[in-house]
Amino acid sequence: MSVPAELLEHAVHPNRLPDTEWLSQFRARNDGREPIMLGLGERWEGIPAALVAALAEAPPSAHGYQLSMYGLPRLRTVLRDYIRDTHRLGGLDDRYELAVSWTGTRSVMRDFAELVAAQRGGGPPPLALAVAPSWDYAGVLEQAGFAMAYLTPGEGDGWLPTPDLIGSWRPDPGCRLGLVVINAQHNPTGLQWSAASVDAFIRLAAEHGAAVLIDDAYYGFIAPEAEPTSALAQMVAASAAMDVPWVAVRSLGKQFNCNGWAIGAVTGPPGLLDDLVNDVRARHTYNHGAHLQSAMAHWLSDRPAVEEYLAAERTAYAVRRTTALDALTRCGVADIVAGPANPYLLFPVAGDRRTFLRRAATEVGVLLSDAWPAARRLGPHPGRHVRMYLGREPEDLAEAVDRLATAELLPVGVHR
Repeated sequence: MSVPAELLEHAVHPNRLPDTEWLSQFRARNDGREPIMLGLGERWEGIPAALVAALAEAPPSAHGYQLSMYGLPRLRTVLRDYIRDTHRLGGLDDRYELAVSWTGTRSVMRDFAELVAAQRGGGPPPLALAVAPSWDYAGVLEQAGFAMAYLTPGEGDGWLPTPDLIGSWRPDPGCRLGLVVINAQHNPTGLQWSAASVDAFIRLAAEHGAAVLIDDAYYGFIAPEAEPTSALAQMVAASAAMDVPWVAVRSLGKQFNCNGWAIGAVTGPPGLLDDLVNDVRARHTYNHGAHLQSAMAHWLSDRPAVEEYLAAERTAYAVRRTTALDALTRCGVADIVAGPANPYLLFPVAGDRRTFLRRAATEVGVLLSDAWPAARRLGPHPGRHVRMYLGREPEDLAEAVDRLATAELLPVGVHR
C-alpha cells in the first residue's frame, strides 16, 4: 500500500519533515515502483465498518460545540466502563475519573505537563525521565518546561528496564526529578515491561515527589488472556498511599485504525482531572467533534464486536511480524527487536542511521523511521537501530526487505 493520492500536496510544502522530502525525491525517480510506507505508524485503512456506519447515526446536537469538557456524556460513560474492565480497575472507582480526549493524547500530555510545571517553584527545569529509545516525549515535555533524562537499558539488558536499574537511577547533582513517563507497552521496542518494573517507576516518582505520565498508546495490542501489564491499574491501586500527581492516556485511534479522529481516554485523580479539562485544556480548545465521539460510543457499546475486531487485528499483526522477521533473518540481519506489544520492530543498520533512512527512502522507496520516532527534526541519539512499522500486508513487508537487500543497504549477510 502506498500513500493515498488525496493526501499528497504539490502546490505548497505539506510539512518540513525530511521523510516528505525523501518521498518526493523517490517519486520523482519514476522507476515504476510505489513507495512502501513503514515509518509513520498509520495504515489509512482497516477502520471497523460498524464504526464508520455509526457516523451516519450521530444526532444533530453532535455537530455543534459541546457543553462538557469531559467529552460527550454517552461516550464518557461507555469509555469509563471499557477502561475499568480492560484495565481491571473494579472496586477502585472512587480513586479515579475519566475524560474523553477529542484532540489526541499528545495534546493531553502537553496540558498535563503544563499543569504540573505550573505547580513547581523556581530553579532549573525539572527532569522528565523516559526509557530509551523513546517516543518523542521531548517534543511535548520540553515545551512545558521540563528537561529530558533517559534510562537506557540497552541491548545488554534485553532492552527492558529492570527494577534494579530503575531503583539505582539518580538525577545529576543540582537537578531534580519532576516527571516519570511509564510506557509499559513500549514504543519503539514492542516489549512489555513487567509489573515489578512499573511498581519501581511509581516508587521512584514518589521518592522524588515527581508526577507520573502513563502512556497507554498500545494497551490492548496484547490479547487479554495474555494479561497485559496495566500501569494504570497499578497506579490507581498505589495512589491512596502516594501523593503523586498522575494522568494516564490511552489512544483509541491506534486500536481502531482511526488516528485522524484523535479520540482517546484520559484517566486521573478526580480533582486533578477537573483542573486539567476545565481549566488548562479550556484555555486553548472547545469540546468539538462530537459526531466522532457519538460513533465511538456506539461502537464501544458492542463489546463482542470490538473484541472480535481486536482479535483479528492481533492475529494479522502476528503474521506481519513473523513475515518481517523471517525476511530480515534470511538476509543475515541479527539483533532484531520485535516484541508483541505494538506494531513495530527494530533492526540494526551499518553506519549513520539518518544516512541509511535517506538512502532507503530515496533509492528504493522504503520509508522507515529512526528508533527515536518524532514528528520533528531531532538531534543525534545513540544506538544503531531503525524502526519498521508492521501495519502493511505481509507481501509489502517482504518486498520492502527485498528492496533494501538488493540495494545492499542491509548489514552484510546472505541476501535472498
